[in-house]
Amino acid sequence: MEFTFIPYEPGAEQLKNAVDALPANSSTSTPTVTDIAAPEAGPGIDLAAPAPTSVLGPPPSALEPPAPSPPVLHTNTRPVPFSSVLNDVNMYGSSSSEDSDNDRDDDNSNDDDSNDEGTSRKKKHKKDDFVEIPQDGVPPGQAGVESWHGRNPDRPAIPLRNHRPKQNVETLETARLKREANKQTAAKLTDAIQNIVDVRNKMAEEVAEAHNVKVELVLRRLMSLGSMKASRKISLFNAKVHHLSHPAVGRPIKLKEARRRVRLDPEWEDMDEEAEQALRDELMQHHELKKHGARATPTACMVDARFTTESIAQEMTALAERTGMIGFGFFTRTHIHDKTVPVEIESWGALEFLSQVLRMDPRDVGAKFELWAIARDKGKSLSSSGKEVVQYHEEGIRAKGRKNLRLNWKQYWTVMVVKHRLILRGWPLHDRGPCNPKLIHTIESIREVRDALKDGSSFWHRLTDPEWEREKAKVEQMLEDGDIEATKRKVRSDKNTKKTAGARRVWNEESEEETEKETEMVKAKKKKSKKRSRAEGDDRNRDEPPKKKKRTLKSSKSASDNPDRFQEMQKKLRTLAKAKRVSTQLPPVIRGSRRPGPPGVRATPEELASVR
Repeated sequence: MEFTFIPYEPGAEQLKNAVDALPANSSTSTPTVTDIAAPEAGPGIDLAAPAPTSVLGPPPSALEPPAPSPPVLHTNTRPVPFSSVLNDVNMYGSSSSEDSDNDRDDDNSNDDDSNDEGTSRKKKHKKDDFVEIPQDGVPPGQAGVESWHGRNPDRPAIPLRNHRPKQNVETLETARLKREANKQTAAKLTDAIQNIVDVRNKMAEEVAEAHNVKVELVLRRLMSLGSMKASRKISLFNAKVHHLSHPAVGRPIKLKEARRRVRLDPEWEDMDEEAEQALRDELMQHHELKKHGARATPTACMVDARFTTESIAQEMTALAERTGMIGFGFFTRTHIHDKTVPVEIESWGALEFLSQVLRMDPRDVGAKFELWAIARDKGKSLSSSGKEVVQYHEEGIRAKGRKNLRLNWKQYWTVMVVKHRLILRGWPLHDRGPCNPKLIHTIESIREVRDALKDGSSFWHRLTDPEWEREKAKVEQMLEDGDIEATKRKVRSDKNTKKTAGARRVWNEESEEETEKETEMVKAKKKKSKKRSRAEGDDRNRDEPPKKKKRTLKSSKSASDNPDRFQEMQKKLRTLAKAKRVSTQLPPVIRGSRRPGPPGVRATPEELASVR
């Protein structure tokens, strides 16, 4: 049996190609790896060389993603990954090649260990391997299309950390001595603080015993302790240290050196208020960047998502233990190229709600949620963003209890604000007021409005009575100044005309007499027609039923085109007419107290008995 040797490259496509390359007339027995990878000795063949691990690539079990473990109810404090319905697409060629190289290095290193002359192939970092990372962004080539920052270039990126160069032996020894000295100093400080705590507890016990209260109450009142902690304001000292440790140009200095300069350098002592506020704003922007900035690489996104979801799971479980409030959540990626793993989080078995009440598998819900998050409209075009804005407006109005109210942008101030008491707060566009999304013709402006409605900074608010009075006075002032125009009702086309029984005519003094004569003539004609109809009704025999018009087949193109069909329809009409004539000749059936004769005449009991 002959086999084709194919170089190993991890992937399902490579495995398929290797299987297709096998001969069609091969035996049914599956060859082993040793049968394929152990050739006989010959010229040009080195048996001492490491043999390839496999010709056909890794086994199928190594290519398939591991099956996620089911969630454990009531004890789940970590996110549980659910199975994705999408294929695992590897869009990172560099990472896969690096993984394959690492696998080969591991295999070769194992073979080299058995060989006495072999050397370790562990990669050693040189000084040139450490590159400078700019502080205001991401180095070129690091943020590709596959990263979150690469797909969102308009979002600020969190800068990568600088790689510190390796230290020599003397520096390491000095650092070790400093750490030991710091440990001793910290231990002494801890002992001193513990002595103060002990003295404080003794004093609290004495006060509690004297006033007959609990010790915990005294300690709480003494330390002004609360259950919640508010976020601290930005201090000027931290702002100065941040400015020194994060220079715009050049290599950043260490934190300890920055603090020493701030304390000793007289340049940082006397500063005006504007400079101090500028330093505080700089540090605040840095904090906002760390909170809401986009991760520069896929690996950073994956690590951030993992630790954040684990923290959320722990907080949800702790909240359930403290307050009894339970909940669940699904977290998934929003792009097919993201490396983040979709997970589900619950506290105290809250996911049972989906299976017991909604009759849905939580894994199916997670898979559908992932499909929706990836395939939903991103609003990158002007029309799609406008549709999202309209949807947010409608949801905001329905949230205020006005389900059937439609937006009236032309009369926003007079109808929406004054009449319906609804006002749009936090409008983001400064060059114009609240308006119809169709009147916004730039993608930047429509996205700004959409983002404001999405994050809640712009919302619909129902006015209270004092607010409505103020807004009403403001609208009246705007009407007087001419800033807005009150839309009036549409003027009728027949305004200033007299409506008569006939056609509409323009009213003037000359045609007044003619109009009166025409009106009298019309009234006289109506009276004559009424008298004529009454006379004809008296002469008519009321005993005879009124004559009905005969149904006739109207001539049409279909009759001339299809004469057979026309004749068939005529026969049906004759049959119906004959049946009606026969039915009219029969005596009427007495039902109840009715008898033959004119309507309205009651039948006597004798007549009813004779009929029965």
